[in-house]
Amino acid sequence: MKYHQIQAFLALAEGGSLVKAAIRLNKTTTAVSKTIRELEESFEVSLFQRTPYGMPLTAAGRILLPRAQSILAEMVRADEELRAHRGLHHERLRVGLTPAVSVLLGPKVIERFVSKMPHVRIEVFEYQREQMSHRLDDGSLDIALCGIPSFMSWGADPVGELLFSAEFSLAVCRDGTLAQARSLEDLQGALWVYTDPSGAQENFIAQAFLDADLQPPSRAILCTASGLGVALALQTDAVLLAVRHIVESSSRVTILPLLPNTPTLSVHSLVRQSESSSPLVDTFLQIVRESLPED
Repeated sequence: MKYHQIQAFLALAEGGSLVKAAIRLNKTTTAVSKTIRELEESFEVSLFQRTPYGMPLTAAGRILLPRAQSILAEMVRADEELRAHRGLHHERLRVGLTPAVSVLLGPKVIERFVSKMPHVRIEVFEYQREQMSHRLDDGSLDIALCGIPSFMSWGADPVGELLFSAEFSLAVCRDGTLAQARSLEDLQGALWVYTDPSGAQENFIAQAFLDADLQPPSRAILCTASGLGVALALQTDAVLLAVRHIVESSSRVTILPLLPNTPTLSVHSLVRQSESSSPLVDTFLQIVRESLPED
């Protein structure tokens, strides 16, 4: 199994279609298809199903996936370490943050890490929770900080070390019409900003209204960037369910204590298995622990 075959296999497994795999690899669909066929011929199995709607993995493909991820991750790490040994580049740490965590911790943690480890190149990526495990497995990330809301199931994936938990709050513009709301009923006709693409956040709000014998809000905006979500709520006089630490940082925001059950965000660290004893990862995590917001 060659390096370019592993890359093509993983790109197609993640994207689910030749078009998406080709875009990620900057190749033609014909070239990706040829590489996949060569890989299948070498193993004498079909790794993908060919359907009109995409190319999901076969049972054989699912067997190969974690091994291919591990192989690629080790090849990437070996290349990095050998290049560093030859003096071709500095050490590198790749960090993944979910949107809320990037706002909560990102600037402070990164500033402190750069100050303490000036010789290290740090690369920071913002992903949704669902993408983190795959990015760790294929070597795209060394460590991830994931925010997991209490209204969302993490599924079967490991959640790593729990760093801290923070409460969500309903937030509106201090000078807007919604600042005078005294019950959920007052927010029924309002515009809502949701930051969770899975729909779990919107479902939580809908259930809160149903429990109060009210119809759920019908007007909504989906914005997966937490910082932009706060700005949109302020600009459009909308309601936002966000982590209290984030919304309280703005003097233009008013908190509405109208939810009967306050959800929380649990922030966990996930570390690539081969990096479990990495000094860089250990240093980064120590800085994270020192930078956690106070209750």
